[in-house]
Amino acid sequence: MSRFQILSLAGGGIRGAFITSFLNDLEQKLGRPIAESFDLIAGTSTGGIIAAGLAMGLPASKMHDFYVRHGAGIFSARPPYRGKGLMRFLFPSANWVFKRKTGSGLDAAFRARYCPHALQEAFDEGFGESTLKSVEFTRLVIPSVNLTKGEPHVFRSRHLPKGVRDQDFKISDVVIAATAAPTYFPHRQIGECSYVDGGVWAADPSMLAVAEAMRIQQFGECEIDGTCFSTDDVHLLSVGTGLAEYSLTPPGSDAGTLFWATRIADLMGMAQVQGIHLPLRFLLGDRYRHINFRMQEKFGLADVQHIPELFRLGSVRAVEAFDTINDEFFQHKRVQFEPFTTTDGEIELDEFGFH
Repeated sequence: MSRFQILSLAGGGIRGAFITSFLNDLEQKLGRPIAESFDLIAGTSTGGIIAAGLAMGLPASKMHDFYVRHGAGIFSARPPYRGKGLMRFLFPSANWVFKRKTGSGLDAAFRARYCPHALQEAFDEGFGESTLKSVEFTRLVIPSVNLTKGEPHVFRSRHLPKGVRDQDFKISDVVIAATAAPTYFPHRQIGECSYVDGGVWAADPSMLAVAEAMRIQQFGECEIDGTCFSTDDVHLLSVGTGLAEYSLTPPGSDAGTLFWATRIADLMGMAQVQGIHLPLRFLLGDRYRHINFRMQEKFGLADVQHIPELFRLGSVRAVEAFDTINDEFFQHKRVQFEPFTTTDGEIELDEFGFH
């Protein structure tokens, strides 16, 4: 039996700086690219950016440098919203009242909070004209949501026939789609479909990655490159983007939109990430290791002022975890997969498994 190793990188906006620092420091100690030790790399949202680079064969230092140079600029504030027609006169007063009640203005009620142009420029510089077809160093999966079809969508390398369908998509477009968190950035149009951040259903892509590994094994892809394995051969290293306290005290005996509007996303995201650990531990046992840090204060998805502290925390965790992770994961070297060139052999199903 062959060992099959997965690296899973969680979503979390600018908190991805922790992941890049952690992986970069591990790689410096290891002396070779992190991705050489993983047969599959999965990343959600900010983790998808890092995963894409690693799966292309880029060293962790390159992805870390990307966050150093572009991290703060990605979350560029947009000019104040100006209403049209009658709204032009009513908006300032309504905006003032709403800000007093909720802590945030009405600008975000009419458009995404941050400018998409800085995001586009950063990813175009980082990934150039490369497409998913060029991802051959190791396997890649990035969750998203196809709004047009109304279903989850997984962008993947060509390690399965289904990966061929997206092979001509530019990686810069894919990571923009996969990081288009609703209300933060506009949705992304690729071809005839609109996409948003996969964090709405897979904030931590670890379970998705395990399912992908089983799909690879059951489909028989292991017969192509000789990496036959079973569930008992799957080992998973998961890296998070911070554990936050999210206990809330709703006002009175009831709460409505004004209370939940600014809180529901954080609550659902944190609970989803924490809730996935139980089934993973049950399924994989000691073959599952999760790396994270506890936030002493809330680090918001766009709180770029915390980048230096996130870099520091990543370096600290790398020192603490290196010996254990080195023994558990870095003695393995992934076997190069053979990309599919056609979708022949796989029935076209959506991500739920339906025709």
